[in-house]
Amino acid sequence: MYRVTVISLCLLMLAGCGTAPAPIQSSAQAYSVISEQADPAASTLTLLIKVSGPATQPNVKSIVEAVIAERRGEYRHMIVKSYVEGMTASDTPFAISRLENGAIAHRFSSVADPQKIQTH
Repeated sequence: MYRVTVISLCLLMLAGCGTAPAPIQSSAQAYSVISEQADPAASTLTLLIKVSGPATQPNVKSIVEAVIAERRGEYRHMIVKSYVEGMTASDTPFAISRLENGAIAHRFSSVADPQKIQTH
């Protein structure tokens, strides 16, 4: 009887180890505002932001587009200069994005170019 109880408890513990923890939502914000200059008369906004997460063009592009969408109703023209972790506002921005005539255009610096691994 004792052996059966010990074996059952061991099997229950092993079965419990195989489950993954429940996912939790990150409370970290995707970006932080470094500087914000608004000109309400001209309906223009210039933002400097620091993007959290991976320093990739798709990541920065999606975050900038979300930032522009948040403020699109207030300003017709926006310039967003994006910096990634390890950069300061005195560095060349990772990307400069513009909202003009309802369209968003992104221009990435050479820092944002994907690194190619030499094969030969």
